[in-house]
Amino acid sequence: MVENNQDTARYADIFAALGSEPRLEIMRLLFAAYPEGMTVGEIHQKLKIPNSTLSHHLEKLRIEGLVNCRKDKQFLWYSANAETMEDLLSFLTTGKAKGDRIIQPISNMSKQEGNMIEKFFESIFEQLSGFKSGRFHLKGYERFTQKAIIAMNIAQGESRRLGHQYVGTEQILLGLVGEGSGFAAQFLTSVGVNLENAQIEVEKIIGRGKGNTPLDIPFTPRAKQVLELSVEQSRQLNVNYVGTEHLLLGILKEGGGAAVKVLENLGVDLVSLEQRLRSALT
Repeated sequence: MVENNQDTARYADIFAALGSEPRLEIMRLLFAAYPEGMTVGEIHQKLKIPNSTLSHHLEKLRIEGLVNCRKDKQFLWYSANAETMEDLLSFLTTGKAKGDRIIQPISNMSKQEGNMIEKFFESIFEQLSGFKSGRFHLKGYERFTQKAIIAMNIAQGESRRLGHQYVGTEQILLGLVGEGSGFAAQFLTSVGVNLENAQIEVEKIIGRGKGNTPLDIPFTPRAKQVLELSVEQSRQLNVNYVGTEHLLLGILKEGGGAAVKVLENLGVDLVSLEQRLRSALT
C-alpha cells in the first residue's frame, strides 16, 4: 500500500508539471521533434516565452522526468522522455508502472474513465511516433513494432538534418539503417549498407533543403505508398505486427523511390535482397 501511494504521488507530480499551458506547448513541440529534440533557442523562437520563464518551465519538466537535457557544444538540447510517458500511461490504465508489475490495479477507476485517459495518451504517443499526422492517417499504424516506430522517428530526424520539408522513401531507408538492430538493419548491413554511406548517397540525390522543417512533417506520395505496402506485406505474411522488415519490403515493392536508387548506387542486388528477406520471413 505504501509503495502504491508513493507511485500515485509520483505520477500526481508529473500531472502537476503538465498542468500549465506553456508546459503543454513545450511538450507538444518536443513530441513533434522526437527523438532529436530542440535547442532552448528553437523552443523560444517557436513559443516566444521569455527566457527566464522558459528556463523555469524546462527545469520543472526535467525534474519530473518528462524531458531529457543534453549539452552539445554551446547549445542546450531538450527532448521528450518517452519512457516517462509510457510509465504514466501504464500506471493510469493498469495501476502498474512499466517497470514494476507487483502494484495492484486501481479499483476505483471506471472503465469509461480509463478509456478516456488511454485515448488521451494514445494521442500523445501518435504525436511522439510522428507518422500519424493530420496530413496522413495510416490504417494499421497501431501494429507498428517499437523498432519500426524508432525507424520512423529517425526518418523524421534525417529530414530535419538535411533541412527538407518532407519524409520520402530515402528518409525511411535511413531510418531503417539508423535503427540498427531490427530485421531490416541486419539485412541492409549484410549487403554493405550502413548509415554513413547511405546518408552520403541520399544527400547526393536530394541535396540539402532550405531548412524550416515543419513540426508535422508530411510524407511524399511514394513514402505513403511504402507505408501502405508495409502493412499489406505484414498481412500477406500472416503476422499481426508491422516490423522494420515489412517497411523494407514496402520500399522494395514500391520500387521507384529515391530509396531504391540509393540501394542501387551502393551496389545492392535488389532482387536477391528481397528474395533473401522473404525467405527468412516464411
